[in-house]
Amino acid sequence: MKRIILTQILIFISLLSFGQRDIKFSEVRSPYKSISPIVSRLLKIDENNLKNRVDLFWENAKANGLPLVEKDPLYSDYIWLTLIYRDSTENKEINFEVFGIYSEFRFGDMKMHRLKNTDIYYRSYMIPNNLCFSYRFIVKDTITNEISKTVDQYNPNSIPRGEKRNFSYSVLDLSGKSPDWNTNKYFNLNSKIDTIKYTDNIVAKNRNIYVYLPPGYDKNRKKTYPVIYLFDAFIYLNRVEAPNILDNLITEGKIEPMIAVLFGTYSSTRGILLPINFDFKEEFMTIILPLIRENYNTSLNPKENIIGGMSYGGLAATYIAFYHSDVFGKVLSQSGSFWRDKELTDSFGNEIRNDWLIYQFIKEDKKPIDIYLDWGLQENMVLGSNRKMVRVLNQKKYKFKYIEFNGWHDWSNSRMTFPIGLMYLLRK
Repeated sequence: MKRIILTQILIFISLLSFGQRDIKFSEVRSPYKSISPIVSRLLKIDENNLKNRVDLFWENAKANGLPLVEKDPLYSDYIWLTLIYRDSTENKEINFEVFGIYSEFRFGDMKMHRLKNTDIYYRSYMIPNNLCFSYRFIVKDTITNEISKTVDQYNPNSIPRGEKRNFSYSVLDLSGKSPDWNTNKYFNLNSKIDTIKYTDNIVAKNRNIYVYLPPGYDKNRKKTYPVIYLFDAFIYLNRVEAPNILDNLITEGKIEPMIAVLFGTYSSTRGILLPINFDFKEEFMTIILPLIRENYNTSLNPKENIIGGMSYGGLAATYIAFYHSDVFGKVLSQSGSFWRDKELTDSFGNEIRNDWLIYQFIKEDKKPIDIYLDWGLQENMVLGSNRKMVRVLNQKKYKFKYIEFNGWHDWSNSRMTFPIGLMYLLRK
């Protein structure tokens, strides 16, 4: 085993030693605990004057939106961020959570502090000025121990868009203005979503396969439709909001009318099906793919067949295309888990991180696939393995595009980068 790993490392070093083109990755700047200048001034005010100052602060905060963001006069690449929650009831403990940070330690205990005897709870940090992430508050009644989770009522940017649901998060986006492809801008379009019931053979779960059909879809049209297959339907329906994106891009002529097939997975089994599972690959190619092709007017041209997903879904999409490039000529990987081995842990229970699929790309001849990748600068092993994959793709002379965003393993960035990847892969 050691000899095999050493051989893989030597192959990789050799590969990177000859003819490498210049690839520039972004600087990784981390958030850290701090205290807001505005909050610092409030903490110094005596009790007699505090209420008036807090009322004035609150009116300004509501007018300008929350969270509170303050520029740093010394460091232009950082800002002060203060999360604010208001609750006048007693016996409350307020925390917050950030989606997709996993073992992130730089936010500390993520507890909100009460501002003296006011109804204001706050927590401040210094963060990079281009960070984008999703968060929500956790409210615990210390008497009943009941817990509720809520979005930031004074932040209009939420995921998903529109009506708040039990899986909604607020979004702080400092990344700069980008086109909003996620909001449904056009009404009375006759696009639709079909639902196909399916029972998989591996873990015997009933699943839904959702099929997006573009405006004006014609089952008998002579020119067949390009198609994208996406794993994790819930994410692409409720987080990335792919149907809205497709409606908008198609209506504005950014892409031609296409079909999207979204495969439903469950949190309890996706870790079995998606990470380099050759049985699932076989089932997908021999049962699921023919099921779609029999019922919909999809193109058989590999250059018009995209397969994609996020996290494990990005990994699954890439390895399926790697072994079936005669079917899938394009891959869309968002924060792909390229660090994975075929097994998650070894015989001692230790997590294996050996970039298994990346080494297949190194060892095998170049496949006729174009690849779009994106990932977050705060994603730890996802960051490292994706950068490694890009270096390999570069040396093997694949056609690829990648985007690094400043964030975690989080949909708030993926929903903005998805349309960019789609337009790249569907370019003429």
